[in-house]
Amino acid sequence: MTADQALYIPPYQADDQRVVAELSAHFGAENLTIQPSLTGMPVVWVAREQLLAVLRFLRQLPQPYVMLYDLHGVDERLRTHRQGLPDADFSVFYHLMSLERNSDVMIKVALKEGDLNLPTASSIWPNADWYEREVWDMYGIHFEGHPRLTRLLMPPTWEGHPLRK
Repeated sequence: MTADQALYIPPYQADDQRVVAELSAHFGAENLTIQPSLTGMPVVWVAREQLLAVLRFLRQLPQPYVMLYDLHGVDERLRTHRQGLPDADFSVFYHLMSLERNSDVMIKVALKEGDLNLPTASSIWPNADWYEREVWDMYGIHFEGHPRLTRLLMPPTWEGHPLRK
């Protein structure tokens, strides 16, 4: 195996882009921001107010996105190359997988430092419980309606959120 072959990441299939058309048709293309990615995986920014509706929509499609593969926060304050992306101090992303489609999509939400609140997704995907606890612990992003938003990685006496830059 050559070095080039070892670094090769196969691109996502054209079928993966179908979800962008479905989201645009249902929520309006003007309400979505599509972020280009090197892998080709669809990355869609949505407003906080639409987040749960978008996640439920994806979970209830005829070929649904049944798996929350990952959920995490990002401190965007030092990010460069933001052209065309929503203004964000922090963001939270939801990496979803559809086994029937053999497809992935990433949903992202922009947050400002003075308002780090999102609704919990734990009623849609139960595994969001632990992911949201980790994001709260590391970044201080609060998930409204979370059943038990307590420290997960840091000691209970820890002050602050260690992944803030």
